[in-house]
Amino acid sequence: MSSKKEFISFPPGYLGSRPEKFPLIANNDRYFAVNKPAGLACFQHEWSLGKPDLSMAIRRELLNEKPQLKKLGVEGLFRTYNLDPELSGALVYAKNEATEELLKNAVGSSQLVFRFHLLVKAETEDREFVCDLPLARHFTSKCMVVSHKTGKKCETHFRYLRSFGQYQLWEAETNYLRPHQVRVHAAERGLNIVGEDFYNEGDEIYLSRIKRDYMRGKGREKPLYDSLCVHLVEVEFKIPEVELEPVLAPLPSRFETLLKRLDEYRGGRS
Repeated sequence: MSSKKEFISFPPGYLGSRPEKFPLIANNDRYFAVNKPAGLACFQHEWSLGKPDLSMAIRRELLNEKPQLKKLGVEGLFRTYNLDPELSGALVYAKNEATEELLKNAVGSSQLVFRFHLLVKAETEDREFVCDLPLARHFTSKCMVVSHKTGKKCETHFRYLRSFGQYQLWEAETNYLRPHQVRVHAAERGLNIVGEDFYNEGDEIYLSRIKRDYMRGKGREKPLYDSLCVHLVEVEFKIPEVELEPVLAPLPSRFETLLKRLDEYRGGRS
């Protein structure tokens, strides 16, 4: 692995009105990875129309023969799995066709392990369980539904990590990642994800709700973290006879700040 702090940057207009810079959280001769922020699509899809598209931005820079990508040894755009736009976390790109084939076959063979951290309000006293409800795309809405007739198999292993007063941090692990899988399975098993507004009514956490001596300032108060509190913290490779280091993605800084505030005030007044 490279010890240098390498990154990929994009000019204004590629991923919004401002320039963007993504430090690489992994980089070797086979693949590189970035820590994708929430709200950014991985590729063009009917469910993510209108959202900035990271793969399209990389493709444009490849067509422009950007020296930065050539220096990294990126031969083309080789996406290996999809991470929902609403989620943040580790996003891995292969650097060449051979690695793309290797990793896509590994995904299809359940040889990649995806580990998420999610902040929730729990309606269950269980501390570890598996949800294996099959999921299908809704006919008309941009969502997934549980369907024992047309749904595809999937499985999510949930494990409690720690409490912050009324909120809890959980880990969700799966070997094959379907759209919205963690969100639907969490909702079905009583884990109300903070920031969720589609599959259940998750909280938005404001400092005024958790700090007893909060002094309200001018203007409208913003939530401590304004995205869905689900982050892909690790991608582990379990490919026979191929040794690849896992990809680790630190929590977004505002997500980390939210946990620190919850830890400080222990979940607050309500």
